[in-house]
Amino acid sequence: MRNSPLYILTADLSFFYRVNKELNKLRIPFKILNLNKIIPRHPSIILTTSKEEDLIEQRDNNPVVLAYSENDDFDNYIIKILATVKIGFKKSYSELLFSVDPGKKTGLMIFLDGYYLYSYCCFKPSELIRKIMKYIECFQIENQNDMKITFKLGNGVLAITMNLVNQIYSIYSGRKNLKIFIIDEFKSSKVKVNQKNKPRRVSKDELSALILALRDGVEINQNEYITLIKQSYKNRSNNSGNEDLKKGEVSHAKPTVGEIALKVIDGDLTVENASDELKAQNLLK
Repeated sequence: MRNSPLYILTADLSFFYRVNKELNKLRIPFKILNLNKIIPRHPSIILTTSKEEDLIEQRDNNPVVLAYSENDDFDNYIIKILATVKIGFKKSYSELLFSVDPGKKTGLMIFLDGYYLYSYCCFKPSELIRKIMKYIECFQIENQNDMKITFKLGNGVLAITMNLVNQIYSIYSGRKNLKIFIIDEFKSSKVKVNQKNKPRRVSKDELSALILALRDGVEINQNEYITLIKQSYKNRSNNSGNEDLKKGEVSHAKPTVGEIALKVIDGDLTVENASDELKAQNLLK
């Protein structure tokens, strides 16, 4: 169940301090359970170690127990906690979407099975690639089938976009279920989202990446992607096919687009449902 309360149950101080530090970074609230305390009867998520897992009483309404072993990759463990809290526990997930707004500060939005998972502002291309690779590794490792991996890349800075596509194809050459779309960035940074009282505010670059995730684009392939990207960049300069978006955002669409974007961030809408809603209002192409 999504957004279930999170608890830490452990006597292992090293594990506790490491998890506590990462959860605070992610702004994920949690409570501490003593080993002799009754396990909550409502749906919940419990973090513990593999050595202590058997101490958790099993009931009909079992909590989701995420047990950490010393041999596990700790970064992957934290990402799985994030996925369980925000999307719900699954033995395996089926789809990752990476939406990228390239620039000096690159916004990266990550969606898992349609829902917003997390986002970053990356200052170096190598940092961006490392994060993408880490998330794919984390969710692919327990999935017997190739996950569906989709990239939506803004076309505002041609050289950065081209370099990113080159790296993706180099790393994941021949991978099945891989799709890359080039997205027009027109006015993507103009949408305002009210994040007042939010525990973690998403940066302007990350919000731009979110808007790109809501848009359709030009799908490219490994055989002719250079031509397709250059053509997309040329069309961007002419703002071709974006008149409805321009009129909508200038007149009344900013608050509406912002409200829908906020629902995506809050996990109330999938990226697909949000895109459909905007299209129904003629706010996005």
